[in-house]
Amino acid sequence: MQRLKLVVLAMMAVFALSAFVSSTAFGADAEFLPTVNEAYTGTSGPGTLETLAHKNITCSSDTSEGSLTGRTVSIHIMLAGCKGENGLVTCTGLGEISGVILALASGLLVYDSLTPTLGVAILITLTPIHATCSIVLIELTGKFLCLITPVETVTKHFEINCEQSSAKSGDPKETDYFEGGVLKTISAVEGLSTSFNHGTAESSAILTAELLLTTNNITLMG
Repeated sequence: MQRLKLVVLAMMAVFALSAFVSSTAFGADAEFLPTVNEAYTGTSGPGTLETLAHKNITCSSDTSEGSLTGRTVSIHIMLAGCKGENGLVTCTGLGEISGVILALASGLLVYDSLTPTLGVAILITLTPIHATCSIVLIELTGKFLCLITPVETVTKHFEINCEQSSAKSGDPKETDYFEGGVLKTISAVEGLSTSFNHGTAESSAILTAELLLTTNNITLMG
C-alpha cells in the first residue's frame, strides 16, 4: 500500500510539472532580455514588394534603426534605389529624394510555431506609407509576419526574414501566429496591402532579409 501511494504521488508530481512547463512554454510570449530599451541598427540587400496582381516595387537596399524592449520593436527604415513596374520607373516617398522611401512601423514578438520547436516572429504593423512611382500614387499599409533568429542565444546579431509563399506570388508565407498560447491569423483585411491611385487595395507580400546589430549582447528568449 505504501508503495502504491508513492507511485501515485510521483505521478501527480509529473503531471503538475508537465502542466507548469506547458503553461510556461505556451502561455508566455517571446521577449528580448534584458527588457530595457536596446538600440539597434540594421541593413539589407535588395527587397521586393509584390502584389497578388503581380505589381511590384523593388529597392536595392535599406538601412534601419530602432529599439528592442521586451516584446516590442520600434522600426524606422530608409529604403533606397526604389523602382516600380519591373524597374522601369523610380519610386519616391512623398517629400523624399528620388528613389528613397521612409517607413515607420511597430513590431511585436510572437510565436510562429510551437512544435516541434518554438519559432519566433515579429508581427509588424506599418504606419501607412505614401509614395509615387512616376505618376502613380502608392499607399502601403497593414500587418505582416517576419521570422527572427537566433533564439535563446546571447548575441548582438539577429536576422529577420520576410518571405512570400512562392516566388513573385504576392502571397505572404507566414500568416498564422501564436500569442499567449492562442492561435491567431492575420486576416485579408488586416494584412499588408497596396493601393494604386486610390484604387482597391491589393493583398501584398514582402521578400527581404534584414541583419540587425544591437549595441549590447542580448537574448531573444523563446
